Amino acid sequence: MSQFKRVVNVIPLTRVKAAGPQIFTYAVPQELQEQLRPGQLVKIPFGSRLIHGVVSSQELHRLAAETRGFKTLEQLLDATPVITDKNLTLANWLSEYLASPLGLIVKLMTPKIMTRVRPVKFMSYERYNPDFLLTDHQQKAATAIGAALGTSQTFLLHGVTGSGKTEVYMQVIERLLSRGQQAILLVPEISLTDQAIERMARRFGREKVAVWHSRMRASERYAVWRDIRDGTRQIIIGPRSAIFAPVQNLGLIVMDEEHDPSFKQFDQQPKYHARIVAEKLSQLWRCPLVLGDATPSIETYYRAKNARYRLLILPYRIKADVGLPRVNLVDMRRELATGNPSILSEVLQLGILENLRWKKQIILFLNRRGSATFVMCRDCGNVPVCANCSASLVWHSASKKFLCHHCSRAYPLPAVCARCGSHRIKHFGVGTQRVEEELKDFLRNELKGKSSPAVVRMDRDTTLAAGSGSAIYRDWSDGKTQILIGTQMISKGWDISRVGLVGVVAADTILHLPDFRSSERTFQVLTQVAGRTGRGSDLGNVILQTYNPENIAVQAVKTHDYKTFFESEIKERQKHGYPPFKKLIKLAVRDKDPEQASRKAQSVARSILGARDFHLEMLGPAPAFIAKLRGLYQQQIVLKAQPADQEKLSRFLKGLPSFVDIDVDPESLL
Repeated sequence: MSQFKRVVNVIPLTRVKAAGPQIFTYAVPQELQEQLRPGQLVKIPFGSRLIHGVVSSQELHRLAAETRGFKTLEQLLDATPVITDKNLTLANWLSEYLASPLGLIVKLMTPKIMTRVRPVKFMSYERYNPDFLLTDHQQKAATAIGAALGTSQTFLLHGVTGSGKTEVYMQVIERLLSRGQQAILLVPEISLTDQAIERMARRFGREKVAVWHSRMRASERYAVWRDIRDGTRQIIIGPRSAIFAPVQNLGLIVMDEEHDPSFKQFDQQPKYHARIVAEKLSQLWRCPLVLGDATPSIETYYRAKNARYRLLILPYRIKADVGLPRVNLVDMRRELATGNPSILSEVLQLGILENLRWKKQIILFLNRRGSATFVMCRDCGNVPVCANCSASLVWHSASKKFLCHHCSRAYPLPAVCARCGSHRIKHFGVGTQRVEEELKDFLRNELKGKSSPAVVRMDRDTTLAAGSGSAIYRDWSDGKTQILIGTQMISKGWDISRVGLVGVVAADTILHLPDFRSSERTFQVLTQVAGRTGRGSDLGNVILQTYNPENIAVQAVKTHDYKTFFESEIKERQKHGYPPFKKLIKLAVRDKDPEQASRKAQSVARSILGARDFHLEMLGPAPAFIAKLRGLYQQQIVLKAQPADQEKLSRFLKGLPSFVDIDVDPESLL
């Protein structure tokens, strides 16, 4: 009997305490002695359960005495490795960076193994490969990116809405395919994949294109996963999860609308941002990363300005003679003063009727989040802010008080406005359903028996069912829908030439959220939705209803002036210590008992103050913006650190109690 036994290291695909070991050693059964290698999917005993794991390293030989007590690997599930060495390297790096369990990150990269695979049904598209006459700026951008193939350079392709960024992507992808390489194209929403697929399929053939997202059936997802792994699909399109597709020869990564918050997974661990993953993949594969946007994030533009990224600019629309849309600001304070209590201003009402007569399509956009409730003076637009933090206060109807979600300070509802003395202080917040109801009432009264236009609402509620978002888009692009009401889902990617009017019903709802990105988000989403109009031969029109027409973000939307907005915003970020100047970490503590949640958070705060060996600023603990979620009360702590302290920070975060939910680089502090 040999005195040595074979063992193998395995990453269990489950949550393991971040401070503890993430890789476990198992004895190898006799029948698998010659079969195991890194990246394979196996079944292992873990605690009292049998779970899946991924082999992380080559077999090791241990003395028999050293392996007593080792559990034995149960089964090899797939002889072909399910993840590459590069993805194992990526997973280990990401686990350290996010202070997140390694197994949960590797799980994002592995498929659910299916014994019966459902073939994926694809819509066929007629191939269409015209010779595009690029603008000078498009040609320069495509040439620069093409010259960087084989390097890990990151580009910011900053182009106004309608400037032809997608054509630049396709020019580079065409060159890439001739080299036999693969490309990943990330889009913000699952609902945008259909449009991207159609454009790529018409250009390169449907057989080369794969779609990858979480709403696919498990059997379909596995079939696509195998096609990507085998290299038969060269263009992978999808939302953030597509960054973990099993590519074998990656040559290019594109993030379209890189500013979009949906690229961050915020509701469960691991809380990764696709941009961070894409940057690391770019380094591992030595391939370029292209961040495309009309309204890049403040951090991204700052890095481009400081030469960490290379800046490429598309300053004009493809149809330069048409130009960017006209933006008309409507001061809703004056609407109230003149006796119009409707959420649709007189200017917007006239614009709707006029565009219906011209057979133009209309978008009514609502800039909101479901929980966005604040209080505002209806006469002067003043929104109460915290004296401690300068953050907008949030109204809590249960306690009848304002609360600062950063420092926990509470304020009573004022009887009069602190700025103008008005008594007209009202809760502010309106939903898509109310807009739909009021619009239909208005049209019924105005059209008086004539056939009403087709009105469709697109929001989270109407797109829950599989395929519903695609159906809404098809009806819209075919001209069957005349008026589309929606939230941020319709603010990007919808390239339809018949849109004559975009009406922004309420521009202020994000602007006054108690979050350091509220001004940036307002500028981005309003600019993006304004860009949905004027894509044909006629100049587009935007009617933007606001209680704050003098706000810098609103003014920058009117003048299409990203640079002025950036210069204003970057000064505020530096002044208050927000990204890119400081690194943020959001810690959440939850409990069924609000007092217990508070005690736990206070305990964590004390440990932070007493245990660190580098400089940290701490805000809180305070109740989270959503104080109770899924039956649990939430307390929040926000940490600010120097970006240079990343390694120390990672070690520190791993030492926090396991009940603390860690979010590194949060997209929002809400």
